[in-house]
Order: sequence, then C-alpha cells, then structure tokens
Amino acid sequence: MNHELWNKILVFDFDNPPAEYSFSIRLADENAWTKQFTAQAILEYKKFMYLAATSDFMVSPSEIVDTVWHQHLIFTQSYQDFCSTIGKQIQHVPSTHNKEDFQKFKQAKERTTKLYAEAFGEQPRQIWEYGHIYEGLHLAKAKMKIRGFVVIGLLLFAALIIPCYYLLRPIYIHIDNPDFIISFIVIVILLFTSLEIYNRHILKKIVKQFDKDSFINHLTALELIYLQKGKLTDAINAPVNELIELGAIQINEDKTISLVSNFTNSEEQLQVSATLNDLGTVFYPTLLQQLATKPIFSNIAKSMNAFSKYFIKSKKFGQLFYLNFSACTILFLLGLTRYMIGISREKPVVQIGVALTILAIIIIAYLNRLTGLVSINTIPQLYKLEILPSRLVMHDWQWNYFLSGSSVLAASFIPLVNYVDRNSENNTGSCSSSCGSSCGSSCSSCGGCGGGD
Repeated sequence: MNHELWNKILVFDFDNPPAEYSFSIRLADENAWTKQFTAQAILEYKKFMYLAATSDFMVSPSEIVDTVWHQHLIFTQSYQDFCSTIGKQIQHVPSTHNKEDFQKFKQAKERTTKLYAEAFGEQPRQIWEYGHIYEGLHLAKAKMKIRGFVVIGLLLFAALIIPCYYLLRPIYIHIDNPDFIISFIVIVILLFTSLEIYNRHILKKIVKQFDKDSFINHLTALELIYLQKGKLTDAINAPVNELIELGAIQINEDKTISLVSNFTNSEEQLQVSATLNDLGTVFYPTLLQQLATKPIFSNIAKSMNAFSKYFIKSKKFGQLFYLNFSACTILFLLGLTRYMIGISREKPVVQIGVALTILAIIIIAYLNRLTGLVSINTIPQLYKLEILPSRLVMHDWQWNYFLSGSSVLAASFIPLVNYVDRNSENNTGSCSSSCGSSCGSSCSSCGGCGGGD
C-alpha cells in the first residue's frame, strides 16, 4: 500500500472552503443521508479513488460510492484538485448495459473487492453491498399503503354494522346500564394496555433485526433529539447553548442574543455564529427561523423524516398497524351496536354516545401515535439502554442533552427555550426545507460506473 498517497487522499477536504451548502452537506441533503453515513460514504469514495489511482486496470464503485462520485464531478474545481492530489485523472465510465459491458464491469467489481481487501480489509456492507441507505434495515415494502387499508377497513366496518346489530341484539338486551358501560370501559383499558405492550415488543424486535452497522445504530445526538421530539428547535438549541456556555454568544438584559466571538468547534456552531453575525442582535425566535432553513440543520429533519416514512411504508410495520386498526375498529363496532340497539328500544343512550365519541378520539390519536412510536420511543430507548452505555459519552454535552433534556441547558438560556416551546405553533421548529434545491440534481441515470483506466 502506498501510505504516502493514501494519507494525501485521506486529508483532502471536500468541504474546503467552508460553505453553507458545501459538498458533504449537499450530498447529505440531496440523498436524505444522515451525517455519519455521509461521512462514511465519502471515506469509502476516497478508498475507491485510491484503488483507481494505484491500479492499472478498471475498478468499479458500489452504488453508494458512485453517488458520491457523481456529486464530486459536479464540484469541478474540487474534483480537479483531487485528481491532481492523487496524480491521475480518473475518468467516469458509465455502463451501456450491453452484454460486453456486463462482463467487463463484473470483472472490475471482483477486482475492486480483491484490491480493497489487500489495502483496507473487509468492505463495509452498508456502503459496498447495499444499493441504498435503508437496505441494511431489511424492511420489505408493504403491498398495501396504510391509507388504502384504512379505507377498506372503514368500508368493511360499515358493512358489518347491520349484521352485528342482529347478532348482538339478543345478548345486549339482557345487559343493563351501568353494567355495560363499566364492562366496556374495562375492556377498552385492557385492550389499549395490551396493544401498547405488544407494540413496543414488536417494534423493539424489528429494530433489533437491523444490521449492527446500519445508519440507525450510528445516529448523532442531534438526529436522535429530532427523531424523539419531532421539533427541529430542540436540535438547534444544542449548538446555541454550547456557544452560550463557551462565551461566544451572550444573552442581553432585554432577552435578545448577540454574537461576542466567532469561536466554534463544530459545523453546527459555525452555522449558528455565521447566521447570528449576519442578523446582529436579535430575539431567539428570529434566529431559530433562520437556522431552521439552513441545510446543516434542515437535513437533520429531512433524513429522520425520510427514515420515518420508509419505516411506516414497510411490510412489518404495516402488519402491526393492521392489527391495531382491526382491534380498535372491532371495539368501536361493539360500542356502536349497543348505541343502535338502545335507540331502537328507546333507551337512554347519552352515556354510551359520549363514551363512543371519546373512544373515537382516543383511537385516532392512538393510531396516529403508533406511526411515530418507533421514533419517539423504540430507537431512543435502544440508545439509552444498549448503545450509549458502551460508549464514552459522559462528557459529551450533546449526548447529555439527549439523555436529560432541557435540564442541562444554561440557566440564562432556559427562559428563551421555554418561550419558544410555548409558542411553537408560530415558529418553524419542524421546518425541514433546505437551501440549494435549485442548484441542480445529482446524476443517477447511468447503470453503473467504471473506475480509472
């Protein structure tokens, strides 16, 4: 291995000079990748380019490495500087998908695997074997969307109302109130308690089946904070608070904030400082509104929302949702039948009517919460109970913020955060828009790429 060349490649900074929409930020934004996955993909791209530079034959990238390569080609000056660094102009060779090309790229892939093993060891499956970031989650897509199932379920519910009326009438007329109401409430409590326990067990089991090297097991503290809370403001609070404690930001007597110095030690802090420097002295909600649109923060929401949508569309979650929806629908049908029988017999139905209204609200809220349970509970609990205890995060403030919440914020900052939380409906805390959407899309139309020749 040419260590001198590899060290040059390794230290080459694709994000130099720093920019609001730099190479790595744009790469993550356009593909909805997490921060760690983006960094790993860039590292594997560097390894691939090393192989291309040191091999006399064509080498072939994985689909994910190829995505990075396409992105780098757009940054023409950076790509030229990179090729100058490695001492070779690496040409991108797209596949034409004919039989001759198929054999050529197959051999190139085998050669790449061998050369990689000799230089770097085993290839990470998440980057080299899987075609996209979610493949390591092993979540097959559901054949039917949840919305479609709900529509069919409601139609079936309507069709069963009359049969249930005649089937249950002989039983219900022998059950008086308040015995029925009490029994119905007990059944409701038992059902939702059982479903909650079952749901958490199944979701935990599903997450356990994810590859250990998948991106879900390597989220940043800020990504987890957003995933759990669903508000981008909670993730932005972290770097702002760090700058306050470093003395780079001060909170004034009139509750405005202003930049004191440009001391920063992370990309997020750099973006906060740059934005505050542009705005001058401002109230915190104004700063939040600006920061929520910055790609480095909006991509936190974008990547986590993309995962949530992917998970909800999976077959495994679909089956869990179908079960919960069916159980809730049957329960409501039992109550509705009682209500209809009471009307037909001219009995008082106010109590059961109120109970059904409340139950309908509870069911809608419960099923809506179920769609986010893996984000707000399962994955955060996985980190708190299993992943973080094996890591040295005790002195990492962002991880402490994830674990302890606002209690670790600076005392002078807490009133500003509480004000934003109370007025969150007027802010852009969950904004997931991103800058640079008009900068062009990355090329993804070729079937495969060859390495340097």
